[in-house]
Amino acid sequence: MKNMKNKLILSFILFITIFSFSFNQVEALEQIADNIYKNYNDIIMTTDEVNNLINLGFSEKEIYLMDSEEFNNNKNLTGQVVAETTKYYKTITTYEKNNLSTLSLNNSNIILSYSEEITEEEYNNSEYQVTPFGLEDGITETNYKRMTTTIISVNGRYRYKNTLYWKKMPATRSYDIMGIGIDSTVSGISSTKYFKRIADISTPSFCYYDNSTAGTWELGPTGYGITFQLPSNSNNYVVQGLEMYMYFEVQKLTSANIITLNAYGDYKHAQQTVDSSVSNTFSVGTSGISFDVSTSTTVKNSYDSISTAQATWSNINW
Repeated sequence: MKNMKNKLILSFILFITIFSFSFNQVEALEQIADNIYKNYNDIIMTTDEVNNLINLGFSEKEIYLMDSEEFNNNKNLTGQVVAETTKYYKTITTYEKNNLSTLSLNNSNIILSYSEEITEEEYNNSEYQVTPFGLEDGITETNYKRMTTTIISVNGRYRYKNTLYWKKMPATRSYDIMGIGIDSTVSGISSTKYFKRIADISTPSFCYYDNSTAGTWELGPTGYGITFQLPSNSNNYVVQGLEMYMYFEVQKLTSANIITLNAYGDYKHAQQTVDSSVSNTFSVGTSGISFDVSTSTTVKNSYDSISTAQATWSNINW
């Protein structure tokens, strides 16, 4: 039965079409021999290695765009997704002016911006919108994102993963923050941390990934977080949708059996331009991302706030 399940999963990744967030686009691993495949980055993968990645909770798109570093670190790991929670959000921002192309450079014309949790049905049936605001020369941008927090059993330990999807890139592209809070019974293992952005671009029509080595990590006893800049457009392409994910493994801090594990995924979007120094002003815990007492009110007010996506794995006796 297990072999049959693996074959079905593998068939799904190899032969079903994978669509980008913003436009139709087919991606699939290329079969180059029996049980041997190649991804977008010319990484050679066996059937067993692909199954290992699927069992670790990687999506088809993530496997297709995986680089050699991430592949080599994961291809031989034995894992299983044991808990997962997804939440959906709507972000509404109203601007005084209607020139979206300048918003990433100067956001002083924001009147109001907020995020709220919505249902999966609302998320699936909604699309990015820009509409006129009032009688003045203003606009309202309505955008949608979803966040998934996952706990994965990995070789006797546990990996926590947080994945954030924007249906369409927001106009303001400054320094955002994502993180995962942890319980006091565990600590993060810094050598296992990883972060990546996967962006959909409209011209030319293909996905590209950005390994985001420029991100700045905050490694605390109550959780890990990372500050990073949202990708901008260039002369050659326009960024459409975006996926970002981070993960790290945890280890026990107690000799007693741990019955329950909790991972608290969170994400903060900068609704106005902020400086990269924001990476030194926050921490991550069971309530999600929070700013330090010394953080300026201006910085705090520049970010939206959403409910955390908490994944819980119970009755484990670890």
